[in-house]
Amino acid sequence: MSKTANLLTDGYGAPDRCGLLLPLHWQTVCFLLGGVAAGATVVVAATAQELAGCSIAFVAAEHAEAALDAGVDDVLACSLTPFGTRLPSVPPLVLDAAAEIPTYGDHFAGRPAGVHLEVGGRSFTVPAADLNLTDRVLTRLEPSTPDGLAALLGPLRAGAAVVLLVEGDQEAVIAQEQVTAVVDAGGLRRLP
Repeated sequence: MSKTANLLTDGYGAPDRCGLLLPLHWQTVCFLLGGVAAGATVVVAATAQELAGCSIAFVAAEHAEAALDAGVDDVLACSLTPFGTRLPSVPPLVLDAAAEIPTYGDHFAGRPAGVHLEVGGRSFTVPAADLNLTDRVLTRLEPSTPDGLAALLGPLRAGAAVVLLVEGDQEAVIAQEQVTAVVDAGGLRRLP
């Protein structure tokens, strides 16, 4: 998160709007929180067209050219590998996020005046979640929808840990990660 915030402020002059076209992944959380910390309105998109008006965007590699076509000035493509490694190649005018971000500091001293988020073309307010610091919340929801973004950020707002599950045996992960609640299409469900 701090590296992303430093990249946005020091490398890109604190842009007004920062786009994300990424699936559920730990890097998505880092870029999202880094954008908020840098004071940008973070636009969480489901399509490249929703990135129009963003001066910078973090995207999955397969969406890089479409983001340029949508008018994004600076596109940083992400490998979305477990360790966030570099891409084997990037299209012209696109940067590899894994090559750019490591050069920035691990501490960010700035504080945003507020949290400004958009999802689905609308302003989004992070809902309060009935959770606490000891909770561990599992979600499989994509962050590009209001429910998915709430599943990701609601627990973080409450100070709870979030477990992201893209694939695999949900019951095994629940046991291994000591999950106390699940957020799915039906909302927040506490586990016995």
